[in-house]
Amino acid sequence: MRSKLRIDPQLRDYAIFIKMRKFMLPILLVLICVVGASAGQLLMKTGMSQSSNITNLASLLNIENLIKLFTNTYVILGLLSYGISAILWLGAMPSLNISFMYPLMSLAYILTAIGAWIFLSESIVFTHWLGIGLIVLGCLCIGSTHG
Repeated sequence: MRSKLRIDPQLRDYAIFIKMRKFMLPILLVLICVVGASAGQLLMKTGMSQSSNITNLASLLNIENLIKLFTNTYVILGLLSYGISAILWLGAMPSLNISFMYPLMSLAYILTAIGAWIFLSESIVFTHWLGIGLIVLGCLCIGSTHG
């Protein structure tokens, strides 16, 4: 009579932990990218708000305005935040499916909207909040199906 092979529960739990750990760092990197993208948008918006003389493409591409923009501390910090996020994004790519990663970037819409509401005193209407709720729902669906 064959006996069933029993696996020690602690060993089984450790194996699950090791498998989860493989994805924990890349998912953390994606979440940091989300925060970095949102922070970058808020910082760049703050810097651009200080440049009220930019009203069209020609004024944006004016060399004097470009110099002012790229020497604005907020714009520089925003671009730096974007750059760091891009590097971290590359670090997550080998371990996660892009079809899982990229939709999670929509969380940046949520953080940016909330940040604009809190820090930039922008108003957000009900339908905007409803859309944010749908984005959260979509991210929960994607996160629950990670394979």
